[in-house]
Amino acid sequence: MTQQETTTVRKATHAEVSIIHQLALEIWPKAFEQILNKEQMDYMLQMMYAPAVLEKEMERGVAFYILRHNGTDMGYTAIEQKGPGAWKLHKIYLSQKLHGKGIGKFQLKSMEDIVSGYGAQELWLNVNRQNKAVGFYQSQGYEIQKTEDIDIGNGYFMNDYQMRKKL
Repeated sequence: MTQQETTTVRKATHAEVSIIHQLALEIWPKAFEQILNKEQMDYMLQMMYAPAVLEKEMERGVAFYILRHNGTDMGYTAIEQKGPGAWKLHKIYLSQKLHGKGIGKFQLKSMEDIVSGYGAQELWLNVNRQNKAVGFYQSQGYEIQKTEDIDIGNGYFMNDYQMRKKL
């Protein structure tokens, strides 16, 4: 990032659900176009990113954050406390226009700092085993803990690694 560029992360409010929904529609399919077929992508977008679903997630304690770069919302994350000292990173997505610029590292580090502020001793996440982000997470200190095949309905599975980093 150059000095005149500004990147911030803010906690999303219920009024910003539509922003997260729109970012998901723009970013999420591109992240999985080489991994999932269109039918599964459409199913998962509705299952995970319909505004009513995002609202319910917030109500049950999932905190969403929006990344803003140079005055434009360009990414989102979601975290949730899963136990004493343990937090899960549910979502972390960044516009493909910003990949390779160090902003994804900033986005991830921001979430680590936030959960550390709440007393987290570890942050864990699930990532599709075919996703190139596996290498990114490993480069940031995350380690594969186990392999999971999660039935999400409609005959679809999320074929993931569960990864964890001690903070």
